[in-house]
Amino acid sequence: MVQQLVKRFFSKTGSKSKPSEKIFFTLFIIFLFRVGNTIPICGIDQEAIRKALSQLGNQNSIIQIINMYSGGSGKFIISPFSLGIIPFINASILIDLLTTLIPFLEKLQSEEGEEGKRKLMLYKKTLTFVFAIAQSALLIYYCFPYFYATDLFNLAIVIIELVTGSLIIVWMSNLIEKKGIGNGTSIIIFTNIITNLIGKNWFTIFNENKSILNIGSQILILVILVALICISQIARMNIEVVSARQLSFLENEQKNSQIEKNYNLGQKKDQGLSIRLNQAGIFPIIIASNLLPFFSYVTNSLKLLESFIYYFLIIGFNYFYTIVFWDPEKISEQLRKASVSIVNITPGKETISYLENVVKATSIIGGIFLSLILFSYDLIRKNFEVGLLTQINISSLIILIGVAYELQKTIRSLYINVFE
Repeated sequence: MVQQLVKRFFSKTGSKSKPSEKIFFTLFIIFLFRVGNTIPICGIDQEAIRKALSQLGNQNSIIQIINMYSGGSGKFIISPFSLGIIPFINASILIDLLTTLIPFLEKLQSEEGEEGKRKLMLYKKTLTFVFAIAQSALLIYYCFPYFYATDLFNLAIVIIELVTGSLIIVWMSNLIEKKGIGNGTSIIIFTNIITNLIGKNWFTIFNENKSILNIGSQILILVILVALICISQIARMNIEVVSARQLSFLENEQKNSQIEKNYNLGQKKDQGLSIRLNQAGIFPIIIASNLLPFFSYVTNSLKLLESFIYYFLIIGFNYFYTIVFWDPEKISEQLRKASVSIVNITPGKETISYLENVVKATSIIGGIFLSLILFSYDLIRKNFEVGLLTQINISSLIILIGVAYELQKTIRSLYINVFE
C-alpha cells in the first residue's frame, strides 16, 4: 500500500513535470526566500531599529504592512528582501486600473492572448522597478537615524540592495508560477504570514489568560470565523444551462414517459455555469491591506473612518477585479459554440446582459460578506484585552485560508490523473 502511494506520488502526469517536482521546486524557492530574509543590510544599527520599530509594531500600520509582506516575523530586520512583494503589488494595481481606461492596454488584455499578457507583465515589472526605488527611499527615510554612515554613496548602495531584492522576489514568484504550484505572489505572502504566526510567543499569550473559559471562548470564536472565511472562499452561484439536445428531450418529455424517467435534472445543474461570490479570491484583501496605511494618515487615526475606508476598498476591488477578468461576452460566445444556453435566457445580447448583472451582484455580495467577517472580528475583539483574538490579524487569516484553499485545488488537479 505504502509502495503504491510512493510510486503514485513520484509518477509523471503526461509529458509535463512531475507533481512532486513542482511541489519540491516551490518549497526550494520558499527556502531561498526565507534565507534572503535573514541577511541583514550592512551599515544599519539593526538592534536599535528592531527595538524602536517593535514598539510601533502594533500601532504603525506602515510597519505592519512591511512586516507582513517582507516576512520579518516581527523581528524587523532590514534585509535586501524588506520591501517584499509590495512594489509588484502596487505596480499590478496601477496597470490593472490603467487597463480599464486605456484602449491599448485593454486590447492587450482581451485580444492579444499570451503575447498581450507577456507585454502587460513587462509593464508591471518595469513599474515595479520604479515603485521599488520610491519605496526603498521611503524606508530609508524611516530608518535614517539608525544609519552608521549617512553619506549619499552609502544610501545609494542600500537603495540598490533593496531594489535588487524586490526584483529578485518578483523573479522568484514568476518561477513558482511557471515551474511550481499556485500563484507566486500569493505563495510569497502566504509564507510571510506563516512565518509571522510561528514567530509569535504563543505560550506567553496563553499564560496571560488566567481564565480557561476566556481561552475556550476565544478559540470557539476563532473556529467560527475560520468557518465563515472558508464559506466565503467556496460559496458559489450556479446558473442552470441547457444544451440543444436537452431542450429536445424537454419538448418531447410529455410524449415519451421513458425519456422523462431518464432525464436527470441534477445532471443539468451539475453542467451549469458556476460563479464564485469572491471571483477575485484574496486579492481585494491584499490590495486593501496594502493601501490602508496610506489612508490612515489622512484619517488622523479615526478608527471608525479608517475601518469604513478599508471595507469600501475590499468591496470596490472585489467588484473591479471581477469585472476586469470575468468577460461575459467571452463566456456567452463559449456557450454559443458549445450549443448551450442559459435556462429561460435568449442567447446573444440578453445572455451577455444577464451574465453582467449576475457577476456585478455576486461580486458586491462577496465583498460585503468579507467586510462583515472583518467587522464582526473587530467588534468581538474589543471584548478581549489579551489572547488569541488580539494577536491574530483577521486580514492575514483570510489571505492564509484563501491561498491554502487555492493550493489544495491546484495540488488535487495535479494528481487527478494519477489517482484515477
